[in-house]
Order: sequence, then structure tokens, then C-alpha cells
Amino acid sequence: MLLNFYIENFKSFKNRVDFSMEATGLANLIEGNTHKINNISLLKSAVIYGANASGKSSLLDAMAEMKSIVLLSANLNVKYVHRPFLLNTQNQKEPTSFEIEFIIDEILYYYGFVIDKNGIILKEYLEQKKLQSGARKVFLFERETSDNTEIKLGTLFKEGKKLELKTRDNSLFLSVVAQFNGEISTKIINWFKNFNILSNLKSEEFQHLSFERLKNEHFKEKIVNLVKSADVGIYDIVNKHVSFEELKIKEKEVEALPSFILEHLQKNGVNTIKTEHIVYNEENSFYNYETFELNFESDGTQKLLALSAPIIDTLEKGSVLVVDELDNSLHTDLVEAIVKLFNSKETNPNNAQLIFTTHDTNLLNQEFFRRDQIWFTQKDIVGASELYSLVEYKSGSRNDLNLEKNYLEGKFGAKPNISSLGLEVK
Repeated sequence: MLLNFYIENFKSFKNRVDFSMEATGLANLIEGNTHKINNISLLKSAVIYGANASGKSSLLDAMAEMKSIVLLSANLNVKYVHRPFLLNTQNQKEPTSFEIEFIIDEILYYYGFVIDKNGIILKEYLEQKKLQSGARKVFLFERETSDNTEIKLGTLFKEGKKLELKTRDNSLFLSVVAQFNGEISTKIINWFKNFNILSNLKSEEFQHLSFERLKNEHFKEKIVNLVKSADVGIYDIVNKHVSFEELKIKEKEVEALPSFILEHLQKNGVNTIKTEHIVYNEENSFYNYETFELNFESDGTQKLLALSAPIIDTLEKGSVLVVDELDNSLHTDLVEAIVKLFNSKETNPNNAQLIFTTHDTNLLNQEFFRRDQIWFTQKDIVGASELYSLVEYKSGSRNDLNLEKNYLEGKFGAKPNISSLGLEVK
């Protein structure tokens, strides 16, 4: 589970910002939206509001960037692309800092690194603390400079021994140790692999995650049940494998295909996804089933189908799902139902977490969200993004406050200041 995430000098974030999934001790907040692991109480979901270009997506992109660097830094063919805050000449030259705190098997890990514009790792560290009363933070390793001889190992991180000199200055030591099957490092790498971040608004960018899982009959049943419960008119989902011969591609079209695509099609064919609907007769009684191509369905239905596997997979594994603009093409009631899946003990027994951005103010309700689950982003006077929780805002401290009304009135900030769109039609 995710506890805290920190970023500095990345895209619209000039200064360090802190995002937390740790529940506060405020009274009269919904207890069901939290999960306690020994002495730490964690939130099951969090929502981020803000005007367009205020930094909501940049925060999610920072999470995705850290995950990508952790998983790919040991790959010689992957080149780091520096994405600093560009509206300040000093920041353009400065490195970017990533830090994260997460829990695996009741152990809290603290991991972070600083990476410069050339992809050189300037600093990297890993610490841990058992989640029990009186436990202290334990140093696992620390890397202070790009000189790999400066990697210092703690007594509990013996798996890193003799791997210091195998670590390039543009590779993370954690990633290198995991390549040599280090126990702790492999656990952490697997945690990042299950850190699901869907930061592209287009469902086709991640719908393959669901389509792959449709091949498994057990998982397909769960996907179908989720989609059917959303009342979008779908009775079943048909996943059919079509061989290259069955595609009946014309000879001229075959010749125009790149050789690697042609080879893939000849070897594997393609999987087609169709939706099945009930057809009724003139007496409104069941008549038959009709199948449709996926593009026949609405954008909302396609997005729900694309989201279905990541949602189910996250709930089953007790991992973290991050979604940019969850409400895009989805009805408010459907977004609320998805959030309830995570907030409920019955549907989320493994204590998975959902983090998402939205513009849907209907969700700003204290009977639905705790105040510490609600976050805002806004730009300051120099164009840098700020991130803050509702609990930090004094005017949002009352338990009976109408959050939606106050947000729309601008009392929490994080709203566009629009006087006129400046359009003159002649």
C-alpha cells in the first residue's frame, strides 16, 4: 500500500510537494474509508481536483515516471528524458527528486533518488521500518554520489554486496540488485510493477490490459459481471481468436504490411472483442442475441470495459490503481460506484487503493469522502503547481460543510479564474 509520494522539479512542480495516503486523526470522519496496519491508518481512496493545467496530471505523470525509471534504468537501451520545471532558468538545469513510502508485508519502505538532466543518479537511498510499536527506521543502502564506490550497505542488505561496481552511474542500484534476484529489491520491484497508473485519457491506450484478461475464463466472468452491473446494455463479451487465413487480407494489402507485422499476424492471428446484446421481439420478449463490434459502443462503455481489468486486478492483489480523469465519459453514478468498490470492506478485503483526478464536483460530499481524501492543485504566481489537502484548508474544517458549494464558490482555491473567454463574434 502507498503511504506517501514526494516530487520536486518535475514538469509543473517547481518546489517539493507531498502527497499522502495516510489518514489523519480528525474526529467524525468515515472510518470505513480507511484501513489500519498496526500503528498506521491508510486511506483506501483519494481524489484530486483542480483547474485545467493546474498540475493534476503532472502529479500522476510523476508517479508513472518514477515507476518507469525504477523498472527500466538497468536497461542499456532506455534513455532518460529530463522533464524539469521549465518556467525558471535555474530549474531547467536542476535535477529531479523522487521519493516514495510504501508498505510490503507489514514493513514500511522509504525509497528515493535524485536524477540529473543527463540521467546520472546523484543520490539514492533505501530504508525500512517494521510496523510495530517501538520499531526504528533501519538503513539498507545509501548512494551519495555518482561514484559507485560510495554506495554504503546496511547489515540487512547483504544482497547488494559486490554489486556496487556493476552499477552504472545512470542505473539505480535497487534495479541492478533486483536483476541479481535480491530478496528485498525484488519485492520492491514487484510492488512497482503492480503500481498501476493509467494516465492517458484515451481508453484504447490501456484497454489491452482488459482484453488480455478476457482470455482467462475466470477473470472474464468478473469483467462481464462488472460491466453488466453498470447497466450499459451488454449481456456478454465475446473474445474470439481469428487466424491469419480467416482474416482474408487482400494480396495487395499483405504486400503493404511491414514485415514484422505480417510475421506477427501469420504466427499469432488477432483477438477480436465484440459485445453481445439481447434482442427482443415485438412483444418485448427475448428473441435472440446480437453481437456488435467494440467501436459500436459509446466512449463511456469502451472506457468502462478498458478499466474493468485494472480495477479487478487491483482489488484482488490489494495494490494501487491511479487513474487520470476517471470521470471522463463516465456518469457520476458510475464513478461513485467504482470508488465505493475500493471504500467498501466487502468488495475490497485486500485493502487496495484508488487515486484519481476528476472535475466531477458531485463527488465532493462528506458522506462519501473524508476531508483527508480530498486534494487540490493550483498554480502560483510564477506558474508552479501547488498541492494541498482539504484538511490543510481552514475554511474546510467543519464536518457539516457543503464541500461542493464551497469549492464552486472558490473558497478552497484550485479553480480557474475566468472573467471572459475573450471571444468576439462579428
